[in-house]
Formats: sequence, C-alpha cells, structure tokens
Amino acid sequence: MYKYILFPILLIFFAFGVYYVYFNQTEKLTTTSLNISQAMSDNDTLFDKADKIRLFNFPEDHSSHNKFKLEWWYFTGNLVNSDGNEYSYQFTIFRNALSADSVELNSNFASNQLFFYHFAIADISENKFYFFDDYARNGAGLAGATSSPLKIWVNNSSIQGVLGDGNVIKEWKINAVSDKFKINFSLFPEKNIVLHGEAGLSQKSYSKGNASYYYSITRLRTIGTIQLLESGKEKKININGLSWLDREWSTTALSKEQVGWDWFSIQLNDSTELMYFKLRNKNGSADFAKGTLIYANGLTKKLYQSDLFIEEKSFWKNEKGDKYPSKWLLSIPSENIKLTIATKIPDQELKLNLRYYEGSIRINGFNGKCEVNGSGFVEMTGYSN
Repeated sequence: MYKYILFPILLIFFAFGVYYVYFNQTEKLTTTSLNISQAMSDNDTLFDKADKIRLFNFPEDHSSHNKFKLEWWYFTGNLVNSDGNEYSYQFTIFRNALSADSVELNSNFASNQLFFYHFAIADISENKFYFFDDYARNGAGLAGATSSPLKIWVNNSSIQGVLGDGNVIKEWKINAVSDKFKINFSLFPEKNIVLHGEAGLSQKSYSKGNASYYYSITRLRTIGTIQLLESGKEKKININGLSWLDREWSTTALSKEQVGWDWFSIQLNDSTELMYFKLRNKNGSADFAKGTLIYANGLTKKLYQSDLFIEEKSFWKNEKGDKYPSKWLLSIPSENIKLTIATKIPDQELKLNLRYYEGSIRINGFNGKCEVNGSGFVEMTGYSN
C-alpha cells in the first residue's frame, strides 16, 4: 500500500547495500551510475507525477512505469490447508528509480532502477510469523519488469501473468523464496479490476500531485504450496484461499504533517470487499481518509472520510513498548455495515530497517441485515521505528 514514508528511509539502506555489493567490483563505474548521492537527492521534479486522470491500458499497466519514482506490486492473502489450519502471506515487489536520468552505461550491472521485495508468512494456528527482504538492481538480469510476457522479478522471486482471452490476465503466478520459507501460488481473478479514487487517480492529501495511480484485484482464488524449513526439515503445505492485489505508482511523498497510515483490505463471505485507508498527522488524528466499497456484483462506491467510522478497541505492544491497534469497530452507516475487526495473531510486525505492521485480520459483523464474516489485511506504519 502507500509506502511513501517507507521509501525515503528504506531507499538509503538499500542504496548502501547496493553500493557495497556491486560498486566494490574491479570494474569502475562512471559517475552517471547509481550512487548514494543520487539516492539521497531530491529529484522528484524530474519525474512524472500522478496529477491528472489517465486512461489505463491493460495488460501493459501491470508492468512498470519508469517515468515515475515509486511503484509496487502488492499481494496479500488468507489461506487454509486440508486440515483447516490457517496461514497468511504478504509478497510485495517495489521498484524505486534512484534518479530520473536514463543513460547508457558501460556495465551490465549499472542501472538507476532498484527493485526489492518484502515477504512474510504467518502460521496462524502455531502463532508464528516469518519475514524476509531482498533486493537487486535492474541489471544483468538480476531484477526487472517486462510486459510481454508479464514478469516482475528480484533475484529468484517473481510475479508472472498468464494472458487469456481479450488480453486479460487469467492467472497470476507467485514464486517467492527466502532462506527459511517459500511459496509457489497460482491466483485466478474472480472479479474485474477496481480503479480507486477518481478513475484510478487516488489522492493522498488535498494537494494536487500528492497522489498515486491505484488499482486492485480484490478477489483472487489462490492455490499452491507453502514450504517451511523447521529444525533442518522441510515442511510442504498445500493451501487454498483468497488473495488481493494492489498496484500503485507515483512520485510525490506524503505531506510533512502526515506521519503514518492505517490501511485495510476486507473480503467478506458474501463477496463484498472493502479498501479503506486513513493517514495520520503528528497528533495521531486522521488527516485524510478514502475508501472503495466493492459490491458482490462488482460495482463500486467511493467512500470519503465522512462515510466511514472506525474506532480502535484494543492494542498490541512490541518488545520496544510501541503500541499498534489490534481490534477495531468499523461502520458505514449509509450501507448499514457494522464490522468487528481483529488481528489473527498479535505479532505480525516486519522488523526490517524500518518497522511496520502487515497482518492478517478476522472480520465478523453485519452487511445490512445479513450476518457476515471474512478475512483481510491491515497495514500500519509510523507507530514504531
């Protein structure tokens, strides 16, 4: 989701890693190559911005948009095995342009595009959470994005799309690996693409250009395997369930007053979905909020800050003593929707260079007069450093 706050800090850490891994080679790269000063400089004015409504073009828009600074392919899902044990996953590939220059360099390793991914698995039944990250430059085949065939990859982890009739992606393939866990999934869309905001232009504040191009596939039937390495033995788990894809690209960061956000993806058992985010300012109040309600028939309704109410009911503390919300009451009065939301296990915090919470949630409540339940994901940033 909205990784704008994460990117400037993560970018510095990843750039240092890239420097030591690749620049300390016998071959000296030119001064136009990727370097730390480029990574830390503010070249936003040289990139395109999400400042006007555009016509989306699929499947091409599933691939990269290198004229923008930031981009991600973000998958989350809730899964079960044949015994009914619950699992969840997050797999997100990021692209970050370290400069707006596009020049020819005399090295296969040189590039101004940095790709990295975050990968997490939760074993809900065992109350275990695993996470991992990796990165590479868009050079020498280590990382990149192509549109035909559709493939986005970082080292040995990848997202691929299989075209069906009408140039629609009929199947997504995820293959993600770490040193202790891996996944191999096939995902099949059960609903059409949803454009958020104004025809896909999603504002993040009231300033023009402080926005992203944002779309989702909110219901993807998922089958495949999870492999866990425990005590030197590999455990292979067959799963099925539902996933959610978020796609965004942009350039401009959040406003200076905004310090973090809470984002929810909700999939109900009556085939209703909900995307909602709120951005928090320095005193903790909601600075800006938007959402999209997706009905069972695929039609959508835009939600504004005044349309949806959310109340935090309980909290979880990490080992540093920093608090994250862990239970909420959510209501949309105009739709007579009332939901109780709670994290499935307490600790789903990714303790990376910058910490953030990306966790599976359980939902119960009412949609109109009908009782509903479901699952989803919550992402929370700005609560812990």
